[in-house]
Amino acid sequence: MSNSVEQPLPQILCVDDEQGILRSLRRVLMDEECDVLIAGSGAEGLKTLNEVTNLALIISDQRMPEMTGVDFLQQAKDVCPAAYRVMLTGYADINATMDAVNKGEIWRYLTKPWDDEQLILLVRDAIRQFNLENENKKLQQIIEKQNQELKEWNDRLKQRVLAQTNRIREKHEELARGNKHLRESFEQTLHAFSCLIELRDKNLKNHSHSTAAISEQVAQNLKLLPKQQKNIRAAALLHGIGKLGIPDNILCKREEDLTASEKIIYNTFTVRGQTAIGPIDDLREAGIILRHLMERYDGKGGPDQLTGDNIPIGSRIIALAEHIDRHLNAGDCGTLEQIIDGCKTQFSKRFDLRLLPIVAKAARAYYSETEQAGLPDSRQELFPKDLSTGMVVLRDVYSGTGLLLLKQGSVLNEESIKSLKRYYDTDTPKQPVLVLKKHD
Repeated sequence: MSNSVEQPLPQILCVDDEQGILRSLRRVLMDEECDVLIAGSGAEGLKTLNEVTNLALIISDQRMPEMTGVDFLQQAKDVCPAAYRVMLTGYADINATMDAVNKGEIWRYLTKPWDDEQLILLVRDAIRQFNLENENKKLQQIIEKQNQELKEWNDRLKQRVLAQTNRIREKHEELARGNKHLRESFEQTLHAFSCLIELRDKNLKNHSHSTAAISEQVAQNLKLLPKQQKNIRAAALLHGIGKLGIPDNILCKREEDLTASEKIIYNTFTVRGQTAIGPIDDLREAGIILRHLMERYDGKGGPDQLTGDNIPIGSRIIALAEHIDRHLNAGDCGTLEQIIDGCKTQFSKRFDLRLLPIVAKAARAYYSETEQAGLPDSRQELFPKDLSTGMVVLRDVYSGTGLLLLKQGSVLNEESIKSLKRYYDTDTPKQPVLVLKKHD
């Protein structure tokens, strides 16, 4: 059984004041697939127009009492604009008929008496075009409906995409905040460990941070990869971690005063350092740098007797920076320039002297930084509640139990000020923070 809805027959309205004409029209059209309606006047025809449902064609006589065919068809156009309009006319009315056709109110005209075959062809043509227009209208409605549905679907899709994009952006921002927090936590962890390491030898205050600052600057000047710079900084901050297990009587001696057996024990600190931080993924490369800090450029160092450029670049940089800062801190080898000159003479076979000019330049800049910071009247001792971002720390800040909290030369930011406030509440330093105030 077909589910399609049967379409109603097209309707044809014939209007004429002569009943014989109307019967003739019905007879001629009786075999056509249409429903023929009749009206005996223009007024009756207008009334019928209000009752039709599928009117395809109107055939009207021109000469009718009370209302001419032209007048009727013009009014019919307003009531049923989709129906085609045809006028029946005699030869005497041909001029008026042509005028009506030219004005666009009438589709075709037929002269009386008409030719039945011509009339049938005209009716079929009108019905065919009427059906085509109806079909086009239906298709257009379907297209408009589908376009509207497509627009609504696109709008919904756009909203879903926007919502998904917002969720992705929020996740990205959340991950970015998380990564930033992890980086800050990692840096704070390195800072905390370096502070604990320096508790073993209070005569070398800020040694790890100074070594790290110089080494990192050298790595930047050499245009090493960002990952290499990061590993060199981490290794420099933690370079003394392997010394935590060395007896004090050995650690307190100068390296050149150690006995042969003591040197063997002392030199294990590099391997111990690698062992301590090696299991941490982010510090594995730094651990390799630590392992080779005691290698000599001539190959007579340890633990692996590497020579020249076989020694990791980070190990060669830190070895020079650490040597300079340790001897400058200890005050037993003269000025900075004398220590740098000593690297060329006394330690020429130990260090990579090609790196010495670059390390020396970074060291000179680092140690002179705070001296060039500003005028004396810009220096103030302030407690954390009075600090503000952008101030420069002019003196190392230590907690009450001796942990280094901030190194000399640090620029205060919101996080460092918050951290100082916590320490002043839990492990109160013995003095305020000496800072260089910002100029307005």
